[in-house]
This record gives sequence, structure tokens and C-alpha cells, in this order.
Amino acid sequence: MTARSPHDVAETVAAIRREVEHRGAAVVAVVDHAGAARKAGLSMPETMVVSFGDPRAGTPLMQAVPEVAMDLPLRIMVRDDGRPGSLMTWQDPAYVGQRYGLTGDQLKVLGTPAAIAEAVAGSA
Repeated sequence: MTARSPHDVAETVAAIRREVEHRGAAVVAVVDHAGAARKAGLSMPETMVVSFGDPRAGTPLMQAVPEVAMDLPLRIMVRDDGRPGSLMTWQDPAYVGQRYGLTGDQLKVLGTPAAIAEAVAGSA
């Protein structure tokens, strides 16, 4: 799933961090793929992945279906596509839920990236 942020990559990552913390979750890591490419003497558009979670939400999922830990913590990728703003991309909750046989309330947790992206996209 993808949505446009009105902000550049760095501003979007900062907005995602604020929104994650506002929701009582924590940012686990921010991976700077473009920065790593530069260190290797390569170039690519600005691309960062924000990993975040809340053990109160993720732990019950992993207790029910341990394999879901492969897709936790949740993530949003932010990248520069050469147009104003940036793109935010995350996994479709239905896709992840189907992979692990999750249903009902279990799927709500997987919808968090979409809610965060919606809040960031609306923060123009």
C-alpha cells in the first residue's frame, strides 16, 4: 500500500516518529538505505524504513501465531520518487493477515501503518 506525503523524506520520517510515539508505540529502528548506499560508493534516491511497534499489541499476535514475528515490528518505507513530497509504503494488512491466518481483532494491529500514513499525509 502506498500514499503520498506532502513532506520530503526526512520530514516524513520525523512525522512518522511523532505519530508513532503519539499512539503510545515506540520506534525500534530507522534504516537509511540511501545512506548505506553512499557509504558503499553507490547512489540511490533517499529511502528510509521506519520500524515501530507496541509489545502490548504485537505480543498477543506472536503468542497466537509465532511466525508473525517475521513481519513485526511493523514498518513504513519512505522514499523520494522525484516528485514533490515523498512516498510512504507499507504492507497490506489483508495480505499479512492471510499469510498467517489472522482474523478479527488480530488484523486491527496490522492496520496501524495505514493509520499513521493517513495522519502524516494529512499534516500538510
